[in-house]
This record gives sequence, C-alpha cells and structure tokens, in this order.
Amino acid sequence: MISDPNLILYACIAKGTTILAEFSCKEPGIESLAQKCIEKTPPFHSMFSHTASKRTHTFLIDDPFVYFIISREDLHKSESFWFLDRLKTASEDFLLTGLIGGTDDLTPNCLQSRFNPVFSELMALDLVFVGSPAKDSRNPSMDSDRGKGTMVAPLLGQPIEGLKKKKRSGGLEVNGGDAVGMDNTVDLSDDFRDFSISMQKTGALGSGGERQKAKQTWRKHVWVVLILDLLVCATLFGIWLWVCRGFQCIDA
Repeated sequence: MISDPNLILYACIAKGTTILAEFSCKEPGIESLAQKCIEKTPPFHSMFSHTASKRTHTFLIDDPFVYFIISREDLHKSESFWFLDRLKTASEDFLLTGLIGGTDDLTPNCLQSRFNPVFSELMALDLVFVGSPAKDSRNPSMDSDRGKGTMVAPLLGQPIEGLKKKKRSGGLEVNGGDAVGMDNTVDLSDDFRDFSISMQKTGALGSGGERQKAKQTWRKHVWVVLILDLLVCATLFGIWLWVCRGFQCIDA
C-alpha cells in the first residue's frame, strides 16, 4: 500500500518506448519528462532508481516491458518498487487472459481503459476518470485518444468527486468555481538533464563492465583450449613411445 498517494506524480507501463497506460497528476511537463526517461531506460538493469531535483525516477524492467514511476523523494523506495511490482503482476495477468493476440502491434495508450482501475486500486484512491468510456472496450488496441482517460489525483489527500476541468483564462476551473492557476509551473528541464547525465554514466559503467566480462571469458576459453591441446599432444606422444618402444623407430 502507498502511504501517501500524493507523492506519486506519474506512473506508466511501456513496451519499448511506447507508453501503453499511464497515470499522471497533470503537473505541467511531467508527461513529456516521463517519455524522455522511458526513451533512456537504463540497459543491463532489472531495477533502477535515480533522484534529482527532489524527484525520484524508478524503473522495473522486464524486457520488452518497462514499468516506470516518478515520485517525490519522500516516497520510500520499497513503496515505489512495491507499486511497480504490483503493476507488473497486473500486466502479466492481463496478458494471460488472451484478450490481445500478441504484443507486437500494441499502440500508444491502448491499455489505458484496462489499467485505470488498476492505478486506482494500487493507490487506494477514489479517482474520477475524465473522458474514459462508460464501459471497457473488449479491444485493447482501440484508438488511443478514445481510450485514454485523465486520472485526476485528489489534492491534499482529499478525494474529489465529480471532478471536471476546462480551460479558463490561464487556469483550470475545478468543480465550477475554484480556479487553479498555472503560474506556478515547474521547470523540469533540470530533472531530465540530471537524469540524462546519470544514464550516460550508468551506460558507460555498464558497457565497461560488459567488455571486462567478455575479456575474462575469452581468456578462460583460450586457456581451456591450450590445456586440451597439451593433453592431446602428450597422449599421442605417449602412444608413439609405447608403439616404438622408446626411440627405436628413430634409430631404424
């Protein structure tokens, strides 16, 4: 269970760089940041976590799928990995139902309607999905614009019922009156710059480690081949000495 759902800013399921379903707190720029992070999923890892600008980016990688979360740094890592593991289990269970023929032709947000309830359950929230269809489609590869619902997280830990939003002169009108200004936008460029630098370092370390392992494996193979050759040569030499009874063949 997540102790404080408000600490989760974004979560998604992706196949490669294609996001299949996502939850977003609708903080300006958070979705584009998440897409860039997914595109730079660290190689040679099954789990990865990085904190920058008071936000933690956490990956659970099960190739070709990636389960990703952006949270505030106050969220404990064990909770982040618990959330991603449950999301992974839900994804595997859905694939086992056979409602989709394969994973090769999955389109962006094609599983959104299926996983809206999953996100809600994992965060233990009574969330309202604005724009979601009344009934789940039986075809997961539906049009992404139709299938994608906006999950709106409650503010200050209070569930919001009947939440609607519309544009209104520089802000969002919530529940018909209270305006939420957009002036307090957060510049996420520093987050991604720090994250990219971390990914580059991780990639360099991973590549160097792989090369070192390859060299060690190659050396072991060379030594094994040399030892086998020596054993074969020694055996043949022994047989030759036994047949010739020493060096009599040479004397003859």
